[in-house]
Amino acid sequence: MTGIGAASRTRATPAAAAALAVGLALLSGCAEEEKPSAASKVRPETCFGAFTPAELAPLLGRGDEVTVDSPYDLELNAQRRGVTCNIYVDGKSGVLATATWQPLGRGFQPLPETAKADSIPAVENGKVWDAGAVAGISCKRAEDSFELALGLSGTVDGKAGETRRVLVELMQKYVDRAKRQNECAG
Repeated sequence: MTGIGAASRTRATPAAAAALAVGLALLSGCAEEEKPSAASKVRPETCFGAFTPAELAPLLGRGDEVTVDSPYDLELNAQRRGVTCNIYVDGKSGVLATATWQPLGRGFQPLPETAKADSIPAVENGKVWDAGAVAGISCKRAEDSFELALGLSGTVDGKAGETRRVLVELMQKYVDRAKRQNECAG
């Protein structure tokens, strides 16, 4: 009988070892926690005070380290011609917002046809594509008039339709904020 018990133990040992290996692999996968929402590490209003963390969350995704490189405002003039807000998540750009001052009547850079851009309703010269959005607004004030070229870029985990929806919403807010901060009439 000793021989039968020994034989069954040797047959059970490879099966037990395989089960143990599978169990350990599953447990080690459970031990890895999902990274936190990167937006939870962004101040309440960021990128010139234009966006909230909740609005940026789809573009920022998840990550451990978030760095915001941005001035406080986007008030522009002939001396301060441009500002940039870049939010990095784990060392990679998650959201990029730009604003550039230019003389009235200069016009705006056309997008390449490969961008396959659509117009953004209710946004002056607004266009959106799979990874970005732009707007070109005229700013008329009593003392001077000029144009602002605004840009946004970012993606929602490769989901083009969702990216476009988010960028349209953000660009509408961005245009409103740029007009208010630059005291544009209308």
